[in-house]
Amino acid sequence: MALAKPCTSTGDPWNARSRMMRWASSILLAIIFLIVLGVLTIWLTVRPRQLQFAVKDAVVSNFNLSDNRLVTADFNITMSANNSNHRVSFSYDTMKVSVQSNDKTLASADGPHLVNGRDNFTNFQVNLTSRNVELRGSTSSDWVEQNRSGEIKIDVIIDARVQFKALHWKQDRCKIRIFCGDVAAHFLREETFQHTQCDVEL
Repeated sequence: MALAKPCTSTGDPWNARSRMMRWASSILLAIIFLIVLGVLTIWLTVRPRQLQFAVKDAVVSNFNLSDNRLVTADFNITMSANNSNHRVSFSYDTMKVSVQSNDKTLASADGPHLVNGRDNFTNFQVNLTSRNVELRGSTSSDWVEQNRSGEIKIDVIIDARVQFKALHWKQDRCKIRIFCGDVAAHFLREETFQHTQCDVEL
């Protein structure tokens, strides 16, 4: 009678799986490290700086505020865009400019197709028209008082899609919002205007 041979183990399957998990984890960590290193290298090479926008002049003409709080006016806005980056340029594909007061849009218009190259300072103008737009109660009374002083307070807002290029690398188009609050728009073009700095959200 032949005796059965004892079973022999070829290895612990749990140890094999554990080695495979450690190997996969090492590869994943290496990939993450390379990505972080690449982003850090690009950032150190480019050293991006915040864009700077400002309202250089804001003129109101053909202004009329009716008794039932309907406003008609033409707004001429002069703005500046300053790109102080040495290696990054910006291209604005679309630009929507609006004039608001107390979160109420009074007028809107398309802005220019703007290219803000490296170390570039650019001025641009936008003309907007408001026709019989109803003002809220507080805004109407505030504008009556401000009108006597020769100016009215407005907010200038820009919503744009921008693409930036650094060296040979192009970023996909992204949204940018520029908010210029409490702009003192005046009625006489000869008057001195105090520049208003804007907040940029990119």
